[in-house]
Amino acid sequence: MTTTGEEIFWQNATGILRDIGMLHLDPAHGAAVDVVRWCLLVRGRPTHNRQSFLETESQQLLAYLEQLATSGDAAGWRTLEERIRLRAELLRETDMQPCAKPWLAALWHTLPELAAIGQTILDGADEPRSVADFEVAPASADADANSGGGDGGNGGGDKGSAGKAGSAGTTAKPMPPRRLDLSVVLVVLTEAEKKTLGLDKRSSDADAKKDAAPEGPEGTNGPTGPQMPGGPK
Repeated sequence: MTTTGEEIFWQNATGILRDIGMLHLDPAHGAAVDVVRWCLLVRGRPTHNRQSFLETESQQLLAYLEQLATSGDAAGWRTLEERIRLRAELLRETDMQPCAKPWLAALWHTLPELAAIGQTILDGADEPRSVADFEVAPASADADANSGGGDGGNGGGDKGSAGKAGSAGTTAKPMPPRRLDLSVVLVVLTEAEKKTLGLDKRSSDADAKKDAAPEGPEGTNGPTGPQMPGGPK
């Protein structure tokens, strides 16, 4: 049974899809646009139904928005506005998606970029990765389980080792498919985004560790292999 707040949340999501002329999409897309719009308006992290939605549908978007809110820097929210603005200009120049609210359409087109940045935050990486890096891994694990395991099993088929485990009730249940299906993109962060999201510090720390690595014999870095006792003859 849904609450009044949940009903309003999904009504708003459907309304957004109507405003951008994309009612053929799952309402989850409109909900994601609504969440980002709301966070941008209040300069804060998603809460209540918005938080619950992203926890289920996109941990990447949640990580991105929470990082912006945690930074407490208005410049971070301006970087988000700038990404949306650039997308809006492209849509206007190409007349790709005429609709009642072009800004929301631009925000929807920006979602994959925000998810890719969010995945970088979750990974602790220095460079943004694509949404595919987050999406593919669980699917591969499920495929291995269904095909009889990674060791070859009994040649695959229904009689593999994973099949026996499944009959015993020990196979993990597959994750339900997400409704928020975002396209795969690669993103290049601006210097302002790196600073706001704390990714510039990660790069600096990585460089410092690399510079501080001890040098081995003859100027080589890292440990050397075992040597014969008695030294060179």
